[in-house]
Amino acid sequence: MIDRQAWAEIDLSAIRKNVRNLVALAGNGAGICAVVKADGYGHGAGPVARACLDSGASSLAVALVDEGVALRRSGIVEPILVLGYTGEEGAGRAAAWGLSVVAVSEDNARYIASEAKLRGKPARIHLKIDTGMSRLGLSPEEAAAAAAEIYAMPGAILEGVCSHFADSDAADGAFATLQLSRFNEAVAAIERAGVRGFARHMANSAAFIHMPEARLDMARPGIAIYGLRASTQRACPFEPVPAMALKARVVQVRTVPAGETVGYGRTFRAARDSRIATLPLGYADGVSRALSNRGSVGFGSGRAPMVGTICMDQLMVDLTDLPEEGPGSVATIFGPGGPPVSELADLLGTIDYEVVCDVSGRIPRIYSDSRMEED
Repeated sequence: MIDRQAWAEIDLSAIRKNVRNLVALAGNGAGICAVVKADGYGHGAGPVARACLDSGASSLAVALVDEGVALRRSGIVEPILVLGYTGEEGAGRAAAWGLSVVAVSEDNARYIASEAKLRGKPARIHLKIDTGMSRLGLSPEEAAAAAAEIYAMPGAILEGVCSHFADSDAADGAFATLQLSRFNEAVAAIERAGVRGFARHMANSAAFIHMPEARLDMARPGIAIYGLRASTQRACPFEPVPAMALKARVVQVRTVPAGETVGYGRTFRAARDSRIATLPLGYADGVSRALSNRGSVGFGSGRAPMVGTICMDQLMVDLTDLPEEGPGSVATIFGPGGPPVSELADLLGTIDYEVVCDVSGRIPRIYSDSRMEED
């Protein structure tokens, strides 16, 4: 964007390093299906997807058919799995673009196959079993009959059988272990029904890292790819490298006399003569208004607190204790050089995922490979 003084720096070498660490953790076991939904968790699906595939991921996962189509249009030919619900219109587009889709019921599988047949394409189906997430999928007891039906459908390929963990990030892994047991029992029933040749997959980042027995034939790491926390309760065995830094340039500094207020609602009152700087991004760009008077940003010479209420397009910080900084200085709102994503997430009572996914499309992404040396 012309003259935009706020941007997100995305270090693709960090993405590649994180993926290589995951591949090394898997050894010769599970294949890596890199999750790049939600525009690569805000990092940019296309560049992230290529970095993942270059680093050992064998396939990609998205949430929506249109996300998969966008990757195909960008030139990606490797397998792409649509994890979310796919309706009839989406099923046709998925088939036309060679996307695999998750079926959440027998009826869902039937129209996925029907729409693919209309286009003369195979229906590439992954059957979803609900083992305790209570979101999408069949019960474990229904899985064998559904898998046998899909297996027998002309033009349908049962590529996979999958589930999803509800709390694999928890320190107590009891429920995750129960879910895995339910899934394995359902898979055994499917195989007893004579269905073979499908990939089993269930593990998200936390399960992949902390439950080796859950890696199965394929795993679907997401947040770990981006160098962020898969769990707040369990330590990662390798050092994740954050890939995103949200930055902005100071556009003006004003001296606010002691006793004067700053911003909407006059929520900050200067206790001393203060150098107040304006950064040209706000909650419309993904900087939560809930950080008002609570968050801070990083400069080359130190941290500066956010002051006043965060606006839609701007926010203010107090530079009084950083005399070296002024107009043109670069602030890091989060990421390398500033507060970690985890710090913002904890302040906001949320998870790392939300912080990066909230960075809006009007923030330009600038891609770099220069922050670290390749191993």
